[in-house]
Amino acid sequence: MREIGQKPVIVKKEIYGFAINRMQYAIINECWRLVQDGVMSVEDIDAVMSEGLGMRYAFLGPFETCQLNADGMMDYCKRYANGIFNVSETFGPVPKMEGEVAEEIHGQLCEKIPLHSLDVQRKWRDERLACLARLKKTLGN
Repeated sequence: MREIGQKPVIVKKEIYGFAINRMQYAIINECWRLVQDGVMSVEDIDAVMSEGLGMRYAFLGPFETCQLNADGMMDYCKRYANGIFNVSETFGPVPKMEGEVAEEIHGQLCEKIPLHSLDVQRKWRDERLACLARLKKTLGN
């Protein structure tokens, strides 16, 4: 994996699904709920990720971010655990990703990226990811 520029990780026990997918699904589920509940548009959710959280997570993981956002993880827990818990309790059930909300999200996405231009947009994405990988390699850890 290292030879092709990837970083191997250790999964300590068997779980359903890949770790990256499980993390991604948690994010997608909350983004779905934000659209479903009329809180945000697809465009604004994508902006929060690409201009905020995604920028941060391109270089730091969630726990490293917590460590740096306070005076260590214990301080982070002391400061933010109750708020995180209270917000997390409002997440609600896992969305089914079907019906009217699926059609709404699809419609908003097709306005930004029409189906006939998916290949062009995929190429654009892949080029940006390759550039980011080169930048990260150049900058080092």
